Amino acid sequence: MNPRCLNQECDLESDYKQKDDKHSDANLLHLAIAPAFNFKQFLSGSHWGGIFENNKAQKITDTTIKKIIDNEIPRYHYLNFYEKDMPELIIDFKHFFTINKEVLYRKMNNRICSMDNLFKEKINQRFSYYISRIGLPEYQREES
Repeated sequence: MNPRCLNQECDLESDYKQKDDKHSDANLLHLAIAPAFNFKQFLSGSHWGGIFENNKAQKITDTTIKKIIDNEIPRYHYLNFYEKDMPELIIDFKHFFTINKEVLYRKMNNRICSMDNLFKEKINQRFSYYISRIGLPEYQREES
């Protein structure tokens, strides 16, 4: 799992500039993170390891795989670093968490890659679109 920070670049920059001022309201307490999983493990259903005990791999059709790769399904964002020796990755926006910024900042030197701002912005826009959707409960018709 490779986490992707979902905070806006401007908020991260303000936080960094104000890092010595512990009382500034520009400071962030936590950062929003979305895990990026190995795409092959995602397809096999093994991407969560043992976190979800009853996690059974769902059959994903070739049509759905193509839609995921083309980023046509709002829940997912597919990443492929063609020029790098890295596996294909996928972000599932349904699963995100926060982490204390100090913990993440200490781990920054352990990162395996970073993205250009244009790609970061695209992921943030897609996450915002997914998370701001109007959730409607499934309608179940009562039989009369």
